[in-house]
Amino acid sequence: MKIMIVIIGILTILAGILPFLDGFKILPAGIPSSGPIYSGIIILIGIIGVLYGIKSLGWFKTSHKFIASCLGILIIFGGIIPFLSSMKLIPSLIPSSGPLYSGLIILIGLLAVFYGAKRYL
Repeated sequence: MKIMIVIIGILTILAGILPFLDGFKILPAGIPSSGPIYSGIIILIGIIGVLYGIKSLGWFKTSHKFIASCLGILIIFGGIIPFLSSMKLIPSLIPSSGPLYSGLIILIGLLAVFYGAKRYL
């Protein structure tokens, strides 16, 4: 079911677009685009990917579950990075906000969508 990877990818792309749109003041005030709630949403998307990847014992038997797990882990790191940055636990060279950070999150989502949809392309 590569469609799950596509769904995870689309959710990740949307999560990456939120801070970008917020920079243009397009989003309503109630939609989180930074801070702990936003990071929590990204982490939740990643957890869904990891859980999908390991939901059966055949984790390595199907490559798409392995890929979903790897993408989930990358997405979780994408959510954790702003927390670590705010506590000054990672170097300032690693983006934790702004367009480069959003771009990295979107890139992870695009990788998921293209991997999941390559059967249909």
